[in-house]
Amino acid sequence: MQTAMTDGDWSGADSVLEELIKDLNPGLGLALSYQMQAQIALAQERMTDAEQSLENALALDALPSDQQLNLSSNLAQIYLAGQERREQRTKKAESLLFKAIATAESQATAVPPSTFALLAICLQIQQRYGESIPWLNKAINTQAAQQKLPEENWLVMLASALYQTKSYNKAAQTLGQLTTLKPNNENYWLQRASMYQLLEQPQQQLAVLELAYAGGYLTQESSLIALAQLLIAQGVPERAARLLQQWLADNDKNLTVSDSEATMKLLATAWQLGREDDDAAIVLSQAAIKTNEPQLAFYAMQHAVRRSDCIAAEGFLSQAQELGLDSNKKGDGLLLVGGCAFDNGDKNTARRYFQQALGVAGSAVVAQQWLAYLPE
Repeated sequence: MQTAMTDGDWSGADSVLEELIKDLNPGLGLALSYQMQAQIALAQERMTDAEQSLENALALDALPSDQQLNLSSNLAQIYLAGQERREQRTKKAESLLFKAIATAESQATAVPPSTFALLAICLQIQQRYGESIPWLNKAINTQAAQQKLPEENWLVMLASALYQTKSYNKAAQTLGQLTTLKPNNENYWLQRASMYQLLEQPQQQLAVLELAYAGGYLTQESSLIALAQLLIAQGVPERAARLLQQWLADNDKNLTVSDSEATMKLLATAWQLGREDDDAAIVLSQAAIKTNEPQLAFYAMQHAVRRSDCIAAEGFLSQAQELGLDSNKKGDGLLLVGGCAFDNGDKNTARRYFQQALGVAGSAVVAQQWLAYLPE
C-alpha cells in the first residue's frame, strides 16, 4: 500500500486498505486505516468518501485524544465546505467541535487555537455572533500564550461580532489590534474611527484618523475628506485646510475634475471658517479654472467682498463672467462689487458697476436705486 501511495496509485492503495479494513476488528488499527483512507480520498478530491471515512474513524473513539481532536477539525472543515444542506452541515460541524473540544479539555489535551476559531466560524455562519466571541477570545489568547501574533481573520471576526452585538468600545479595541498588525490596511483605520463615531467620541475618532494620516495610511480621497470634516467640526478648520491643500498638491495629476472640485470646495470652506477669506478666495478661483465652473469664481468674489478687497472682487467677477456666469448671478455680482467700491469710497467704480447692472433684468431696479443715491 505504501508503494502504491508513493507512486500516486491511489486506486491501488485504496483497494489494499479496503481489504485490510474488512479483516480488522474495531480498535486503534481500524481507526488508523479509516484515517488513511480519508487521506487518499482527499488527495483525489473525493470529499464525500473522505467525510465518510473520517466519520468512521471518529466513531470508533480509539485514537489518542489529540488525533481525535485533529480529525474532528478536519471533518468539520469538510462539513463547512459542502454546498448542499449547508444549514444542517454547519450544525453538524458545530456539534462535532463542541464535543471534541470538551473531550480534549477534560483529558488535559491542548486544543489548537485554530480549532476554537473554527467553532467560532460555525457560529458566525449561523449569525450567532455573541456566542462566537468567547471562542474567538480563546483562540487569540491561546495563540498569545504561545507567543504568537493573532491571526488577522480572527481579529476581523471578533471585531465583526462585537459590532453586531453593539459592543462598540471593545470593537474599537480589536480594530486597534488590527491597525497594529496590518497598519497599511486603510479600512481598519476607518472602521476603528467609525466605532468611536458610534460611541459619540469625536476626539477619539479624530485621534485615530490623524494617527493614520501621520503614518501615511490614508490614501483615499474620501478618507481625507472625512478627516478634514472632522477637524472642521472639532473647531480646527485651519488644520483641515492645510491637510487638504497638501493632499491636493500631492495628487493634482491624478484627480478627476469632479474630485478636485469637491475637495477644493471643502478646502475653501475650511479656510473661510478659519477666517482666512483670502486663502478661500484663491482656492475657489483656482478650482474655477480647473473645473471651468463660474459659480466657484463667484464664490471667490463673495469672499473678497467680505474682506472689502474690491480689486480682487473685480478680478474674480471678471473670471466668473468669462467662464459663462448666468445673467441673474451676473447682476448680483455687479451689485456686490459696486457696493464694495461704494463702501470703500470709490464712487466712480461703484457707479460703473451699477450702470452695468442696469442692463441685467434681475438687478436693474436695485441698480437704479443705487445710482439715484450716488451723487453726480
